[in-house]
Amino acid sequence: MTRIVRAELTRFLRRRPVTAMAVAAVLFAAISTWAVFSSASSSVSASAGTAPSRRSGVPLAALVGHGGGTEAFAVGASFVGFLVFVTVIALMASDFSAGTFRSLLLRDPHRRRVVVGKLAGILVVAAGLVAAAEVATFVASLVAAPARDVGTDAWFSLASLGDGVRDYATVMVGVAGWAIFGTTLAVIFRSAPLALGVGFAWAGPFENIVVDSWGAGYRFFPGQVLASLIRGGTSELAMGRALMTATLYTGLAGLVALTVVARRDVTS
Repeated sequence: MTRIVRAELTRFLRRRPVTAMAVAAVLFAAISTWAVFSSASSSVSASAGTAPSRRSGVPLAALVGHGGGTEAFAVGASFVGFLVFVTVIALMASDFSAGTFRSLLLRDPHRRRVVVGKLAGILVVAAGLVAAAEVATFVASLVAAPARDVGTDAWFSLASLGDGVRDYATVMVGVAGWAIFGTTLAVIFRSAPLALGVGFAWAGPFENIVVDSWGAGYRFFPGQVLASLIRGGTSELAMGRALMTATLYTGLAGLVALTVVARRDVTS
C-alpha cells in the first residue's frame, strides 16, 4: 500500500498541482475572511458554550475571542470538504473509465488495497491543503480585523492555539468523510460525469433546498451532517451526534465501496 500512496502523492506533488493548490488556499482565505468579517453582526448574541447556528451569521463576539483567528476558516471549511468530494470523484472515476485502475491491478491485484491506498494518498495531500488554508485564513483575518475594530490580542494565546488545532482536526475528519463519499460514488458509477452529476445534485441543490423547509434535514442528510461536524458542532446538530452519525454514514459508504470494487469486474 505504501507504493500506492507514494504514487498518488507523486501525482499531486508536481509544480502545477502544487501551484494550483497554493492559489486555491489563498483564494479560500480571502473569500472566507471577507464573507465572515463583512457579515459579522453585533446583534447576534454569542452565549458562552452555545454552538453556532448554520442559519445565522457569525457574531462579532466570536471574532474577538481566542477562537476568532480561525473562525473564518471553520465557517468556510465546508467548501474545502465539498471540493475534496468532487476532486475525489473526478480522480477515482476517471481512473476507472480510462483504464488506469485496471493497469494498477496488474501490479497489485488486491483491489481493496489499491482503492484504500489511493484514498490515503489523496487525504495526505488534503491535510497539507487544509493546513495551508488555515494559516492563510489566520493571516487574512489579521488583516481584516482592524476594519471591524476586532481585537486580536486573544488570538496569540495557548487557548487560541488549541482552538486552531481543534478546528483543523474537525475539518480533516469532515474532509475524510467527503472523500469516502466521493470514492463510493466513483466506484459505483465509474464515470466522472455521471458520478459528479449525482454528487452535485444530492449534496448541492437537493439537501440545501429541502433543509430550508425541513429543519430535521440538518440532522440526517450526509452533507449537512459533515458540515456541522466541520464546524465542531452547531445548534442544529451537536458535535457528539454529528460525529456518531458521520461515522455511521461513512462506515456504510466505505463498506459499499470496498464490496463493489471487490466483486465487480474491471473491464476497462
